[in-house]
Amino acid sequence: MEAEKQTALVPFITPTPGQIHLVVSHSSTPEKMLQFVATVSLHQRLIILDCGNRSNMYTVAKLIRPFTPDPVGILNRIHLSRAFTCIQVLAVLKSTLALAPQEPLVIMDLLTTFLDEDLALPDARALLARSLDYIQGLSQHAAVVISMRPLPPLAQNRAVLEEDLRAFAGTIWEDAGPQPYSALPASTALQPALFA
Repeated sequence: MEAEKQTALVPFITPTPGQIHLVVSHSSTPEKMLQFVATVSLHQRLIILDCGNRSNMYTVAKLIRPFTPDPVGILNRIHLSRAFTCIQVLAVLKSTLALAPQEPLVIMDLLTTFLDEDLALPDARALLARSLDYIQGLSQHAAVVISMRPLPPLAQNRAVLEEDLRAFAGTIWEDAGPQPYSALPASTALQPALFA
């Protein structure tokens, strides 16, 4: 019975060291990534780098509660870092690589920090390339799972960053959910004239 529960909690993939897995979610919530974090934490330690400030550990606690008598002990297996800028992403990845951890690395919403309008696109792309170099190094020691959301219309001028990340990944899992950003057709019926 417990084996069935464990399997049911696994949302999408079983990561393996030496590979870089990319999860592209069209959903506005990081539920599948949090399910993955909960599943891994039941069995071993892991490292999370949250670039979109969406790693809700209360959700993880609720997910693991039916599977363990010691949810606090399981949560203590999770090492969580948050990065709010792409410079912070680079610094966390560099310091993590220096430790050569064996634990799986989960990077949530990696591209979010590279969409800063104050950062020129060539600079953002160069910083992403350096970050991907560190991630490549980390993947030699442990499984790496990266998540991203498709870029919103306002960030389409940075679509090359998404292309770079997709080209970098060894495995891509993309949910079949609807695109959250769909443009409405231009129509005067939808938008009345501002000045009559």
